[in-house]
Amino acid sequence: MKTWKYTTAARIIAGCLFVLFSMATILGAIGSYALLSRNAFNDGGEELFLDAAHRLMSRDANRVLDQLSGAWSYTKQESLAAADLTLPSDLGPRHTNFRFAAYTIEKQELLNNGNPEGALAYTEGVQFVTLLPDGVKEYTQTFPTEAEAYAALEQIHAQEPWYISYSVEPSGGGFLLEAHYQPREQRQIYLCYGIEKSLPVLDRYALILPLVNALIALRNWVLPLSLLGLALALFLFVFLLSSAGHRQGQKELLTPHWLDKLPLELVILAMGLILYAAAALLQHWPEAMVLLFLPLLLTLGLLFCMTFAVRCKTKTLWKNTIARYVVQALLAALRWLWYLLKGLPLIWKALLLWGGISFMELVMMVDFARSPLVVFWLLEKLILTPLLVAFVLGLKKLQEVAGRMAAGDMTPVDTKYLFPSQKTHAQNLNRIGEGAMAAARRQMQSERMKTELITNVSHDLKTPLTSLISYVDLLKKEGLSTPRAPEYLEVLDRQSQRLKKLTEDLVEASKASSGSLPVSLEPTDVNLLLSQGMGEYAQRLEAAGLEPVITLDTSAPKIMADGRLLWRVFDNLLGNACKYALPGTRVYLSTAIDGATVRISCKNVSKAPLNISAQELMERFVRGDASRNTEGSGLGLSIAQSLAALMGGALALTIDGDLFKAEVIFPLLGEGDRVTLG
Repeated sequence: MKTWKYTTAARIIAGCLFVLFSMATILGAIGSYALLSRNAFNDGGEELFLDAAHRLMSRDANRVLDQLSGAWSYTKQESLAAADLTLPSDLGPRHTNFRFAAYTIEKQELLNNGNPEGALAYTEGVQFVTLLPDGVKEYTQTFPTEAEAYAALEQIHAQEPWYISYSVEPSGGGFLLEAHYQPREQRQIYLCYGIEKSLPVLDRYALILPLVNALIALRNWVLPLSLLGLALALFLFVFLLSSAGHRQGQKELLTPHWLDKLPLELVILAMGLILYAAAALLQHWPEAMVLLFLPLLLTLGLLFCMTFAVRCKTKTLWKNTIARYVVQALLAALRWLWYLLKGLPLIWKALLLWGGISFMELVMMVDFARSPLVVFWLLEKLILTPLLVAFVLGLKKLQEVAGRMAAGDMTPVDTKYLFPSQKTHAQNLNRIGEGAMAAARRQMQSERMKTELITNVSHDLKTPLTSLISYVDLLKKEGLSTPRAPEYLEVLDRQSQRLKKLTEDLVEASKASSGSLPVSLEPTDVNLLLSQGMGEYAQRLEAAGLEPVITLDTSAPKIMADGRLLWRVFDNLLGNACKYALPGTRVYLSTAIDGATVRISCKNVSKAPLNISAQELMERFVRGDASRNTEGSGLGLSIAQSLAALMGGALALTIDGDLFKAEVIFPLLGEGDRVTLG
């Protein structure tokens, strides 16, 4: 059973049953509505049957009236009885169960196809046929006012309602009314019609009326049968959709049929053409639309749903469509156009865009070809086109300059003939170039100083290490009992202490530059701290042949600083003076208030030529002597600068010939300043 449902026979049987049950459901729903709307459950279906009969007869009755009206009008007969009346062939008694008889108002028979007296359904009524005699009447008159002219027109319309045309125009101080019309004349005829009881002819009456009788007889079963048909139709529909695309013995494999491989648009078009042709063939027989057109519609709809399901299962719904190829072709064309546009210079892109916009404006202005608006449009194009070209050329120049700068060429931009906004952008590009060149110079200087830093560190570390290795080797060879052993040990001690000091300075410089040293700020008297420093360095300065000259500010300025760290700054400056100052000269120390700051300065004359800048002297491992023969690591000034920055101050150096000047600058602590310890 599981494999049988994938056979072609099973699908054909299920499809036929689906169409049958669907038709039963649709017809049952229509029948239920007809039974309820015509009160068939109470009157036994009498009203429903008569209504169906009258609806069937109304079309044939109207055809008879059209025949009589045409014969009366176009033969121009005063009496319809004198007209040449011909019975249509399909209304003959051998072709239809419809029976009728037409009479004049004088009861004179005009046309008939049998006796309607014995008909199954019978009706009698008065119909009016219009006669349009020859001749057109004309009415012309002048009225004092326009309102009176229209009032006269209304009177003509009330008396002779079939007027053709009119006009009301000012004329000679009044209003001229001209009306042309045809009168309408009405004559009466009687038309009696009905249906033959025995229904001897197989026509639409013989097909429809028995179905109506069957509907009335089964009126209590119509709705339940419709619901049952709906349930069975839905079950079969689901079965057909689930089995679509499968074949017997290949349950898991989807195999599309030839219909599933056609483009979806072609399938829809073919089904639409079939339905259109069927509707065109059956338009003269409306009753057959239900019996023939509805099964065809259901069959085609089922086929479409099945092929749609297969396409969804195989994921080819979009792939197997004409729209996909059209969209792909359009996208390919757009990519190709975009490729062409990208290859065009900027000026041609702008001109193409400008030309397209201008062409669309021109097309929209066709209706205003003789309007002054065209002149203004031409003037606008004559003025804006050169400006657009100039603007685009400026953009092109900026684009080329930006490309050059990206490649490393920092040649300045020529701002001539540029618009103001473009000129501003060009100036910004120039500043970017200048900044890039300055950054490159700084980078080169930094690289050079890094190289020197590595060289200096290597030199400063190599010197004591070499001495240590050499003297240790001597001690190994000569032994500790040799007379020169104490001298060797002294050198070893001195060089090890120097290496220790260099290592400590490296660690301290790293901590100071990273800001990891603890800082405890408190009000500090700079005069007192500097005086204490001079007291501790008095002997060392005297030994170096230097005369200290100290000048203290009389107001005893105070700053917020860490006394321990500030003393290390002073210690470095005074130590450098002892090492590098020219013997027999003076060392000047002073404190002074400069606005809201306090300046502590140290000045001396260098014994070696200062052939480097103050900035280079502040770098690490740089000393005042180029030969680097003096003791020290060259980290002192760098450490001092970092310590001053940690406390909120600054260290500034000035070199003028051989004059060396260092200034420590801190904010002045006023009387009302709040002190924060940390």
